[in-house]
Amino acid sequence: MRLLPNGEEPRVIGSEEGQSFVEFALMIILVAIVVLAILLIMGDDIRTFVNGLLQTWFPGR
Repeated sequence: MRLLPNGEEPRVIGSEEGQSFVEFALMIILVAIVVLAILLIMGDDIRTFVNGLLQTWFPGR
């Protein structure tokens, strides 16, 4: 472990649990924004692809 210049061990101030939760929440928000952007840009193409795939798997009567 690295020591501080004065020879002491570094101390953790505050709770790291809260920091972990905030980082996790920020990552979830970032992923949600990216998924939303992809759906807004490619939404019609994805809908057409899924519709064609479902028509192939379950043809009409």
